[in-house]
Amino acid sequence: MAGPVTPYATPVTPALALPPAFEAFYALHYTPYLDYARAHLTLAEATACINTVFGTLISRWDTLVGSSNPTAEAWDYLSRQVRQSTPLLPMSSDRTLHHDVRVLTTLGYTAADIAAITGRDPSKIRYLSRSSTTPTPTPHQSN
Repeated sequence: MAGPVTPYATPVTPALALPPAFEAFYALHYTPYLDYARAHLTLAEATACINTVFGTLISRWDTLVGSSNPTAEAWDYLSRQVRQSTPLLPMSSDRTLHHDVRVLTTLGYTAADIAAITGRDPSKIRYLSRSSTTPTPTPHQSN
């Protein structure tokens, strides 16, 4: 006599176990990365760009965390991806971080926030933030 027929459960795709350090990095950087991308791209383009960036970062996670400054390398990768998606941002590489600081400042991030987001020294970010402000023109007096 055969036993009761047990219906097979729907196969469950195993969840990808991400390294806790990546999960923490993702939680800290997703919003500012998306904010930065949104300053240059449509929401759909920015979301796709960020998904690609984080997908690439996790695929290279072991190499990235073994580098001397993983946060800076990750930021540089994001910034490069956004620039490649935005033909309106032709600029020399020596001006890229300066531009990034200006954008993040405009979005309301403090110098300390920007240093943490970009992986750069806070003093460098403070310097770039100060040099990013455009002086207010003073009206000329006519005689």
